[in-house]
Amino acid sequence: MNIKDKVRELLKYCSVYQGHVNMMDERRSDQNFQVVLPEEKEIRETLGNLQFILLTGEAGDGKSRLIRTLRSELDKYGFKIYPDFSAVSEGEKQEIIKRIAGVVEGESQDHIIIAANVGIFTRTVLQYQESLMDKLSRKNDRVKIINFEKRNLAWDKEVFAQIVQAFLAYDNQPCADTTCSHCEKCMFQENVDFLQSQKGIESIRVLCDAVSLIGEHITFRELLSLLAYIVTFGESCEERVKKADAADCSYEGIFAPNKNYDKVLMNVRHMDPAYCNAETEERNYVSVSMCRREKRLRFFTEPEHKYQLLAVDYLAEFQRVIRRFQEEPYIESEMIQEGELYRLKRGLLRLTRKGQSDLSMKVVDTPAMLGDDIQTEFELGDIEIIWHRYGLDFQCPDKEEHSPEERNRFAMSYVYEEEDGEIDAITLVINYRLFRYLMMADDYYYLSHSSKSIEEYTINTFFRKILKKKKGAYEKMTVRFNNKEQGNLCDISLQLPGKKSVFSGKNKAVKIKREG
Repeated sequence: MNIKDKVRELLKYCSVYQGHVNMMDERRSDQNFQVVLPEEKEIRETLGNLQFILLTGEAGDGKSRLIRTLRSELDKYGFKIYPDFSAVSEGEKQEIIKRIAGVVEGESQDHIIIAANVGIFTRTVLQYQESLMDKLSRKNDRVKIINFEKRNLAWDKEVFAQIVQAFLAYDNQPCADTTCSHCEKCMFQENVDFLQSQKGIESIRVLCDAVSLIGEHITFRELLSLLAYIVTFGESCEERVKKADAADCSYEGIFAPNKNYDKVLMNVRHMDPAYCNAETEERNYVSVSMCRREKRLRFFTEPEHKYQLLAVDYLAEFQRVIRRFQEEPYIESEMIQEGELYRLKRGLLRLTRKGQSDLSMKVVDTPAMLGDDIQTEFELGDIEIIWHRYGLDFQCPDKEEHSPEERNRFAMSYVYEEEDGEIDAITLVINYRLFRYLMMADDYYYLSHSSKSIEEYTINTFFRKILKKKKGAYEKMTVRFNNKEQGNLCDISLQLPGKKSVFSGKNKAVKIKREG
């Protein structure tokens, strides 16, 4: 296939970007595009032991494609296939849930696979057999649940490269249409060649990973549409030839505004390197438009530091922390003396200590019925906090095998032992939004000490839960009267007993002190 034929094929997927509902059906007819994704490999390896498989996610995540690919093996093991759970009648749904419960309990030999868009299966279970939800969350060798909504296709560099190369593959033969004025310098071909190069693949992977890190999700279909769009920008050969400046059709134009308002494109354009101020050296540009273009090109050609070239606050730092916790499951807070996690610790302190010079952590906990006139602060003492990967098994925190549910968040936890010896934890999940908030506090960009503001990110709730769970978690409580006009009021502090005196062996006395 020559490049022109390939481009015409690509146009089927991007002439109406994201709007071609039959894209996956058409693309699967191309035998050259065969990529084995991790989910398919995982199911194939365990299919002999499985009796219930649930595939859930957004439209375009590849659920139907996976079922088609596995069809012969599923038939071999006698699976009853429900490729669209939403199309099943209510009566049949109720019967299916009953049969699944039998499989989970080990009382049935049924084999069932279901593909359902996000939320549909969960709502059905809650309606007909609520107790099944808890049972499905437990480890069961007969059950496989794959939530594509939590999948980040850009996480695995090798798999992502396979997808790009397979989708953009062609025979490297030049366009046979010698009458075309762009025949010897075809932007379609130049875009395809670059996107298949190491720099091109890594650039697109970083873009998709960045979208995932900030909390968005790119489906398999959206990824293929994005690849096709970067090649053709939704234009035909005839439309491309009419353009005076061929460079306007170059791959870096993915960041430039145009008539397409697809959600993936909008997320990409919000990261436009043209508006990033991360440059470390002074440069001279002929014009504003040239400055924007060169910054966009630099993102694609820069071999390293791509995350910090995108116009997203603290994205590079967030990405480094996420990667760190995939290699190191947890870090004790007192061991952190530098880096992004240390900055997060400082951000927490600066949010809670209201400009005071001490380094203590103060948590506001004022009952709503008291209004804003009275404020109580708890100064936390020695509590064991760890920073860790999301989904960490606290019973076996050091085990090497792990399968975190999501790779766009991590957590900090107060870990404690229950009376029965079980390990439990109070956890604050840190996504990009909260990470940015704490980093801005560390940089003094944002220092609202309002309890309502902090509560928006559940920071106070996290520490209040610790105060409630751990006896003696705070060393000092301060009561502040904010309405001084009432008169005859003063702030007071209560110092609670600490450890026994090393001299007398007696508990330290409770101290009530006037503040201010």
